[in-house]
Amino acid sequence: MTDLLSFLGAAFFLVFGVHRLTITRGSRADPAQRYVSGFALCMGPALLLNSPTVTGGLAADPALDTAVMFVSHSLKLSGLAFLALVAYALKSPAAGRTALRRQARLAGAALAASLLLFLAAQPHTRGDELSVPDGHRWALAAFSALFALYGAWCLLVLARELAGHAARTAPGLLRTGLRLMMLAAAFGAAWTAWALDDVLGDLRAGHQGVGEDMVSSLLGAITALLATGGATATLWGGPLGAPVRWLRAYRRYRALEPLWSALHRELPQIALDPSAAERRPGLRRAEFALYRRVIEIRDGHLALRPYFDADVDRWTAGAAEDGRPRQAVLEAATIAAALENKRAGRRHSAQGARTAGAAPQPPAAVAATVAAETAWLLEVTAAFTGSPAVADVRRRVRRAAAGPGGTAAAPDPRT
Repeated sequence: MTDLLSFLGAAFFLVFGVHRLTITRGSRADPAQRYVSGFALCMGPALLLNSPTVTGGLAADPALDTAVMFVSHSLKLSGLAFLALVAYALKSPAAGRTALRRQARLAGAALAASLLLFLAAQPHTRGDELSVPDGHRWALAAFSALFALYGAWCLLVLARELAGHAARTAPGLLRTGLRLMMLAAAFGAAWTAWALDDVLGDLRAGHQGVGEDMVSSLLGAITALLATGGATATLWGGPLGAPVRWLRAYRRYRALEPLWSALHRELPQIALDPSAAERRPGLRRAEFALYRRVIEIRDGHLALRPYFDADVDRWTAGAAEDGRPRQAVLEAATIAAALENKRAGRRHSAQGARTAGAAPQPPAAVAATVAAETAWLLEVTAAFTGSPAVADVRRRVRRAAAGPGGTAAAPDPRT
């Protein structure tokens, strides 16, 4: 299982790195993209060299095994340095050459210090463990701590810049990608910090494992997946994003069903396609079905205008709703009252209908788009099915329909 996770993470990093490097060639390429490619092309081989299969195959030659371990460590450190460069490339305004040179010198110093500490530790491998002689444990512990602390600093710098960009970015695939990259940075920080576990072992016993353990391999694979998803998020709007859009549309189609069904029972003519009104759409037709459902709900709303009750606004004025928009509750209550009036055959005057119909309008911020209208109707549906104020309006209208001393019609359990 550890081998599988290591190979999976390495494959994601290598494929992604080569792909990004190929499409960002040229003098005008975004520097951040080149640095991301450098990170991926460092981390992929590092994961591969640390896999149990590779470390086990090198166990017969301790000198080569030790050298490969240091190469893997240096690749990881270089990859983290590339992430810091990504953060500098994302700065607004962009960081100057002096800042980039300073970061490159810091990375070089970290690599040089790692080499010196590694040599001072005088390590040797035995099986799947790296050991040092007595009196050299401090060097091995410092070697591991330098990696963890420098890596955490690089990821902190990157996360800070990604958070700033995500906050300034409008909702959409780009912001989703930035948030995924922030998650990748968080898991990467955990992956890097896991090296501190080696520090304690170095000081106590003077040895540490050569290959990736289960936790480290899992964190590496998750980091690779999140980083790849974040960097390619803008591609999801095309064919790659179709299944996600279909599923989202299908869920919204189903979420609107309580309101649509209540309208359709009293006004079956609102169904644009009567033969499909009671059928569940397939995922591939969910977007069209959702569009049709929104139109049908609005047609039902218009058809109920003669039954709108002018008292609904007054009845709901003092209602306390936790988190529900006032206008959504008002529209849901107006529809609920109109449905009760229609069942009882109680039409209101034209003036009363106009007065009632003018009240529950969507907020001005709701744009004339299917997505915005759907979001608004989802709020109305939630109030229609779960608002105490709407339930109270239903009871009032049923009592009024029963008349003095009369008995109200049995309420429809589906509304």
